[in-house]
Amino acid sequence: MGQDTNITVTVDTETINELNKKSKVEFKDDRNDPIAVIGRPEDFESVVDKNQKITWTAVAKNGVTPVFIESVKRESGSEIMQEISRGNSHNTYRAKIKNKDFAPPDDTEDYSITIGLNGYEGITGENQYGAIVFVGKQVAYIDNYQNNVWKRLPDAPFEIDGFSGNNSFGIIAYGGSQLAFITKDDTSWTSMVAPPFEIEGLAGDKFNGPIIYSGTQVAALSSSTQTNWITLPPAPFQIDGITATSTNDPLIYSGTQVAYYNNTANAWSILTAAPFTIEGISCNYGSGPVIYAGSKVARMDIAQNTWQTVADAPVLIEGIAGDSGKGPIIFSASSVYYLVTYHPTPLWTKLNDEPLDPKTFVIDPRLRANPK
Repeated sequence: MGQDTNITVTVDTETINELNKKSKVEFKDDRNDPIAVIGRPEDFESVVDKNQKITWTAVAKNGVTPVFIESVKRESGSEIMQEISRGNSHNTYRAKIKNKDFAPPDDTEDYSITIGLNGYEGITGENQYGAIVFVGKQVAYIDNYQNNVWKRLPDAPFEIDGFSGNNSFGIIAYGGSQLAFITKDDTSWTSMVAPPFEIEGLAGDKFNGPIIYSGTQVAALSSSTQTNWITLPPAPFQIDGITATSTNDPLIYSGTQVAYYNNTANAWSILTAAPFTIEGISCNYGSGPVIYAGSKVARMDIAQNTWQTVADAPVLIEGIAGDSGKGPIIFSASSVYYLVTYHPTPLWTKLNDEPLDPKTFVIDPRLRANPK
């Protein structure tokens, strides 16, 4: 009886570069194969059994830095693997071992695994105007899905912690205690007035101004050029995330709790609890939010105050943008998908890869088929 093979790829994310990559990546599997000799990953062989599965999982040596697997590709030797695809998360890949017997010298296959350190860190936008992503200071946008071409904005004046907005009204970004805005037609970022407290999250856009939170505190500017922060009533719970287009319609969440700010009543109102523990939210009360957890996605019918689940995403989601009416946009590692049709056949569509510069490294280990 054969067994699956699971390979752990440990990356020294703090010191790896193209010159030293072979000494900064370690391969280890659960088949009692010797750990790769540091500096010679090409000599690492994993034993695999016919008609079984193989899974690669990339992890950071420091346990903190995000690591993703961009691809696993056959290079030479016997074709032992088939059905190579991404796993259930950005840092896993998997393949099926062919159901046939292999014997020396035709029992090995060389392959390459591409490891990335910087997938996207955030996403904003909406399907009408397109998606925007960032990595570090770099920002790229796509404003026409048919052309499917990414364009670069000037680098932000700081490392971005989060951003919000769209390609029509511009975006706002923050890093630490700094705020700045830009539109796709601008040649530089414009700094904004300092926030009244440490920012934990941000919503809004350049035209309507930012809305920020920390704990239960919420504050806003009526436009990006204003200097006087407006303090909203304290939130009814510790906020995990916020989404909005203006001070008239912010939504906040914590766990399965969702609330919106009623501008007329100057108070927060609780909505129907989400169908799962929320990991991210997008859009506003007026057009209806979309939420996610793992690969699950749900949208709210504001008129009925009810949630509707939609087609699961093809990847483990790391961030969401868009809205209930025009559909969500998501990212995982360095891939962006959008959904514009809920019925009758929902289809997640992948955009072209963006032009930002995640660090990637190609390593070349080997598989050996078990003759048993």
